Formats: sequence, structure tokens, C-alpha cells
Amino acid sequence: MEEQGTFSGDYIASCRWRIEAQIAAFDLLRAQAPTDASMDGAIQDIEDEYFNAMAGQLEGMFALRSRTVEGDAPGPLHELRAVVAALNANGGRFDPPEEAGLDAGTTVLGLDPGDAIRLDRDGFQELADAFFDALEEAYTSEADA
Repeated sequence: MEEQGTFSGDYIASCRWRIEAQIAAFDLLRAQAPTDASMDGAIQDIEDEYFNAMAGQLEGMFALRSRTVEGDAPGPLHELRAVVAALNANGGRFDPPEEAGLDAGTTVLGLDPGDAIRLDRDGFQELADAFFDALEEAYTSEADA
């Protein structure tokens, strides 16, 4: 498959909506958990796995984005790719390519190389919002803007 230099505004909006719906589903699960803390450990385990998987899903929606359009400056587009790569192949340790320039000062999640990645609901929400904003800026054609 070919790399994509643009995505329609409708496609990006539909993907954002799907991610928001899945975050809302998690919020509903957490809200319906017993209030006596008996489920806190289970909810935390679900949260960790759920949002790690959500990061993979979000990256997959735009995996064919052109790296030329993405540019070289560090940002959420590079960060999500590096987070997913680390979750899939580096034991969950953040290990971005050195040339990506990703560290605690440039990442949404405040990660330095070597840090363990643990995506919770709020961290994932922040990364997803920053990713979609950067994606819209770089990949939406003038006709869709």
C-alpha cells in the first residue's frame, strides 16, 4: 500500500469520534465499578492494557501516513509511533530513534528514552488529542480545512 500525504477531514473526524467513544466506554466501566474499592486493582489492570491497545489502534488508523509530510521535528506524530513500537517490541520501554529528538521535554507523555510506558486514561487522552491536532494540521488538504 502507498503512503498517504493527506487524509480527508471526514476520515480524521470519524477516527477521532471512534477513539472518543472507546474512551467514554472505559469511563462508563470505571463509573459503574463498586465504590468500596474492591475492583480498584482489576480496573487498573484493565486501564493499563486497554489504553496500550488503544495506542496501537490509533497508530494503525494512520499507519500509512507519509513520513515526508510528518517532517523531522519531534511531536505527537512521532511520539505515538515510538510508543507503539516500544509497546510491541521493546518490552514497554520508550526507545525512540535518536534522530526523532523525543525526550521528556518534547513528548506529550513526558517520556525520556528508557522510561517504562504505562498509558492511563488521561495520558492516552492527552496524546490522542495532540496526535489528532498535529495530524489535522499536517495531513488535511486545503479543500478539507
